[in-house]
Amino acid sequence: MPLTVGQVAALPDLGLLVVTTSPSLTREVRWVAVSEHADPTPWIEAGDLLLTTGMSVDKDAAGARAYVERLVAADVAGLGFGVGFGHPVIPAALIKAAERSGLPVLEVPKPTPFVAVSKAVSRLLTAEEYAESAASFECQRRLIRAALAEPASRPGDATAGVVSVLAKHVEGFVLHLTSVGDVITARPASAAARSAELGGEIDRLRPRGLLASASIATTDEHLVILPIGVKGTAQGFLVVGSPRPLRAADQAVMNLAVSLMSWEASRPLAVDEAMDAWRGLLTSVATEHGLAADLLNRLGLDGLNPGRAVAITVRGQDGRPVPEVLLTDAHGSGSAVLARRATGEVAGFAQIEDDGALPLALRSLATAVGIQSVGISCVLDLTDPANVRQAVEQADHAVALGTGLRSFDDEPARGLATLIDAATTAAWAVGYLGDLTTTGEGPELMDTLRAWLEQHGQVDAAAQRLGIHRHTVRHRLRRAEAVLGRPLDDPAVRADLWFALRAVASTAPAVLAFDGRG
Repeated sequence: MPLTVGQVAALPDLGLLVVTTSPSLTREVRWVAVSEHADPTPWIEAGDLLLTTGMSVDKDAAGARAYVERLVAADVAGLGFGVGFGHPVIPAALIKAAERSGLPVLEVPKPTPFVAVSKAVSRLLTAEEYAESAASFECQRRLIRAALAEPASRPGDATAGVVSVLAKHVEGFVLHLTSVGDVITARPASAAARSAELGGEIDRLRPRGLLASASIATTDEHLVILPIGVKGTAQGFLVVGSPRPLRAADQAVMNLAVSLMSWEASRPLAVDEAMDAWRGLLTSVATEHGLAADLLNRLGLDGLNPGRAVAITVRGQDGRPVPEVLLTDAHGSGSAVLARRATGEVAGFAQIEDDGALPLALRSLATAVGIQSVGISCVLDLTDPANVRQAVEQADHAVALGTGLRSFDDEPARGLATLIDAATTAAWAVGYLGDLTTTGEGPELMDTLRAWLEQHGQVDAAAQRLGIHRHTVRHRLRRAEAVLGRPLDDPAVRADLWFALRAVASTAPAVLAFDGRG
């Protein structure tokens, strides 16, 4: 639930006192701002709780009214007035103007610093955000369980569970409509009557296919319409209505519901294509929430042990799709789940055998015609999403290293730099080196730093390596230290600097021109 002005006022140990009576304390507080300007609106946003000592607030009625009107126009959540500084008490004219405009005003006693209010609100907002995320993750798990339930016996049954879970999550109603607006499923059932009023909006959205969506907000309801389907055509629509604003966490839940319902709508497609889409969805879900054994069992993938798995990435030759016959054989091993992730690439998971080897069908992929490379991660636990994400990155990197079969566990001598995505490393390096990558003296300073680090910090050896005088080396090091703003005698700085210099050495000049600030 959103944090309100009333909840902030009730925080213990702050001594806040509500001095207005008629304004609503249910206004949502999104952040705390502090300003002593007569017009603070350029520095605040809607939903802010503004704190001030009133240094620029006039005591007269006209000045107080103008100040309050500016805050109301900026849609602030409320005003916290610190007494005992510019004003011994809150001016009566200000309270009167706030009462008239519906702006809640809190008195902040002198012993209470504004930073204490900010910290307390920040803690509450963090707790609220965590609770929202936890509720979102749990709802997504329920959506998946509902989608994997027993096959439907009547049209619409297959999505009824998903619709029910979603309606409960948004505390409102959900409709699953056909492409022409007829009701397939409604939760609660009484919400089916809402379809009539949405007919015009459905007719407007239908020609846009899967690009169609709409968001409608009134004072007492927030409504979203999303398309359902695959391959550009809207095979139906999902309508979600809630009495409260729908947030980012709710959007993630709705997106998953649309994906699950779109998969169900794709059943008239070829079975292999539909299963490939479903497996691809599971691969994505695994990186976010993990895959428990019961989910795999319901898909008929009980041969894949979630505690003895490896991540797999397969790349086709010259970017061409991986041959379908090879994928069919791999799936047939009973201990692998692979799905297309991008053009020319397949990703998924496989169970290792008792001797630690891959199933024969997967091992043969590395030497099959049309395959460029196969990458394999270390053994992972599919129920741990963090573990899965790291394993997928390992498999991707193994594929990027070359042709044939490459296993992460086969390369114990790999350096730390190989564990990080190259593009991420390059972007970090440019930002770390800062002006060294943009100034005219940057190349020679970086060459000197590189030589100095290669010679273990020995100035004389670096000078001999570069063919310059040792005093020149010292001068360049001091200059580089000044440009970097970091002490070169710090071992951590030297280590980071070595990685950064190696990264930019293989980075295109166009990338180096980026200074990290734009």
